[in-house]
Amino acid sequence: MTDHVVIVLDGPDKPARQFALLYPERGQRVAFEIANEIVGAQISEMVEMENGFSFDLRGTFSTGPLRGQPFHGSYSVASRTGSLVLYG
Repeated sequence: MTDHVVIVLDGPDKPARQFALLYPERGQRVAFEIANEIVGAQISEMVEMENGFSFDLRGTFSTGPLRGQPFHGSYSVASRTGSLVLYG
């Protein structure tokens, strides 16, 4: 299967992502705008890069047409943009 890249046009701030990562049992999710659509995602892993603004993310989409699809990718809180690669 070829990986599919999803471009994030807008997304959550750092505290929202941290809260979603720390409290999945509470149903905490984040929202990403992709291709003129808002989709929810559960974050399972987040690694902060040295600059403090960029992060590597892993998770699963929880709403929208990508529901159930796992992803990994990079995201910047400075620009609130990034790219997520679907896999699985």
